Amino acid sequence: MKDTPEYIVVNRARGEMVTHSASRIHIRHLEPVISDEPPSRGGEDRGPSPLEYILAALCA
Repeated sequence: MKDTPEYIVVNRARGEMVTHSASRIHIRHLEPVISDEPPSRGGEDRGPSPLEYILAALCA
């Protein structure tokens, strides 16, 4: 991406399904994060739900 102008920001993430309700998300070189639903919505509560990650991003 050396030809990309400095004012263009490129963010990438890669996700993989762990179960029907959980995903492991890889961002840059950081440890992966897990997103899951609470048991009341069919998940195993392994991590914040996708909506909770959106709320956290808005807070950041």
